[in-house]
Amino acid sequence: MKELTLQIKPVGNHCNLNCKYCYAAPFKTEKFQIIDLTLIEKLIKEAFLITDKLIVSWHGGEPMLAGLDFYQNYVGIVNKYKKANQTICNMIQTNATLITDEFATFFKNNDFIVSVSLDGDEKSHNKNRIINSTIGSFEKVMNGINILRKHSINPPIISTVTQSTYIDGVRNFDFFVKNGFTEIKYSPVYDSVSDNFSISDERWSQFLINILNRWLEIKNPNIKVREIDEILMWFAGTTISLCANRGMCAKWISIDEQGNVYPCEYLRSTNSYGNIQTTHLKDIFISPAYMDFVKKINYIPSRCQKCKLFNICHNGCPATRINEKKQLIYEGTYVYCKQRQELFDYIDKLLN
Repeated sequence: MKELTLQIKPVGNHCNLNCKYCYAAPFKTEKFQIIDLTLIEKLIKEAFLITDKLIVSWHGGEPMLAGLDFYQNYVGIVNKYKKANQTICNMIQTNATLITDEFATFFKNNDFIVSVSLDGDEKSHNKNRIINSTIGSFEKVMNGINILRKHSINPPIISTVTQSTYIDGVRNFDFFVKNGFTEIKYSPVYDSVSDNFSISDERWSQFLINILNRWLEIKNPNIKVREIDEILMWFAGTTISLCANRGMCAKWISIDEQGNVYPCEYLRSTNSYGNIQTTHLKDIFISPAYMDFVKKINYIPSRCQKCKLFNICHNGCPATRINEKKQLIYEGTYVYCKQRQELFDYIDKLLN
């Protein structure tokens, strides 16, 4: 296998925040638990037996709850099993409220890519990303970001877009630029068709067009917006390394704090590969459960078969495909299909 991504959730879905739109909350176990380092060692050892390019994405919940000692031990395990011709990329997605000088030094010294969840300015961020029902997390997040920057880490940010924040897109984009963020990623909420947070295809499309126009006005090529880069790279016949674009689900697995293995965090409720305690990593990729999953995600609707963007879109994320009744289903079409086509056509007109 040329490339393998392990998404490790070291404390599962436990978190020190109570974000209103959190999709992971229903899967949180009663007891707080950190994944055993013996399982981490088994994972890393077996991963380097089947790939020379390993990507480890630390996720949650809040993965920093595992503590600094845990990650220091993990690096020791990697050094034990990684050969000279093998590479590893460590990424961690955090809310930044637990960042300390010690953690920042560790991330810098060990080349961790640190991404921070930040929804916008204080008003927008504190709408949903809260410590409890009355206190927002904005101040603690910005403090964590400042500590990272003190150690020469200017983190990419991931901004979640909801029904209540999409109208403030340009204002928040200006906030990001003013505050020195140069890598911005947007994540629309679409966990159901009936909740109070999910953003429609039409609104998501208009949101990104507004961001694109503002980005063009600023004229700063150092500011990268993932969703704009995504389309621009399509014109070059390639894609960014985003699983929802590359059809890479089959080379990605998620492991929680108990060792349970799934295709990814968004698909855990309907798919399971067993438990890493009793299963070898290489055997997962020849198991009936894996083969069944690959078959399901590779379904190509007739609409996609005729689409000029299919080879660089791959029908988007399997977790957010819907049928005509707007029901989530693997055999459906990517929920933001219209957005992708509209943004592509909009940029195409601009370039012409």
